[in-house]
Amino acid sequence: MDPQHQVERATALLELGRPVEAEATAREALGADPGSVEALTVLTRALAGQRRHAEAVAAGRAAVTADPEHADAFVALAWALVGDEQAEEAVAVARSSVALAPHGWATHHALGWALHRSDPPRNEEARDAAARALELEPGATAAHSVLGLALAGLGQRRAGRRVMREGLRISPDDPYLHNNLAKLDLDRGLRVGRTGRHLRAAAGGMPQEPVVHQNLDTLVLRFGVRLVWPTLLALFVLRAELQLGAPWWGRALTGAVHLTVLGLLVTWFARQVPRGLRHWARGVLSRLTLPLRAIASGLLLFGACVVVTAFAPDRVADLAQDAASVLMWVVAGIGVLAYVAHRWERSGPR
Repeated sequence: MDPQHQVERATALLELGRPVEAEATAREALGADPGSVEALTVLTRALAGQRRHAEAVAAGRAAVTADPEHADAFVALAWALVGDEQAEEAVAVARSSVALAPHGWATHHALGWALHRSDPPRNEEARDAAARALELEPGATAAHSVLGLALAGLGQRRAGRRVMREGLRISPDDPYLHNNLAKLDLDRGLRVGRTGRHLRAAAGGMPQEPVVHQNLDTLVLRFGVRLVWPTLLALFVLRAELQLGAPWWGRALTGAVHLTVLGLLVTWFARQVPRGLRHWARGVLSRLTLPLRAIASGLLLFGACVVVTAFAPDRVADLAQDAASVLMWVVAGIGVLAYVAHRWERSGPR
């Protein structure tokens, strides 16, 4: 088969979301024409689509070496570098692509994304680059995502959401727009219904995307933390009942009301989120980092102690409510240490 036709076929496979087949086809084209910049560019994108970022960067470097005037090769390399957490170099590469193709929306889009992913994010420049991409191609929904994220990063969340919603009017099923809108909701607060709808659409369009998985985990965890508040209230009431010598049935009634409230909240949550998330939530603990796993486990034990306090005999209930108090202090301590470590890591040398 003619190498050019193979490149076109690989590009079509990428657009269909089949990067493994696109990689194989691009390699066939390279077998026939080892110096083909088009084949190397498609290979870079195919490898990046499989999250093999180091290999994608190597292929991208080979592409720009093969033809230093090929803007698409620089764009593909910039995306691969961002995926490989080399955003600063990606910015320089993307600027080269803009210099080669100043009227191509994809070059400005790549520059905007690289600037947004810099550490710290350079959101003002990212906003300007994404806005320029939309001037050149108003229907580029990918640029709507970058512009919306940049605006949100500048504290203009409403404007960011508005830009992304405009993108959804152009492409209602765009999974990246849905995922980014869900991320904005999660950062702002728990909006289960709207966030769940966006994540359902995002997961349907890119079910293997790790960022979507992280947002699903965050949604479950945020809701789980919200359940702590009625549990704390129940513990406060139960402790007062123990101190006042209330009868066992009074504590049992408090416990029954508490469990009923939790049941209603969980049922409501299950109705709001994507159907598959109910099964997804069962594996959240195994996917968490060690500090978050310790916090989540501590909160589960705290809830169990509150239930024991409600239904156990007085002596056991006293021990259980003391254990619940200790667990809350331990969880708070781990949370503070984890936050300090996170801030230290972010402020460390780059």
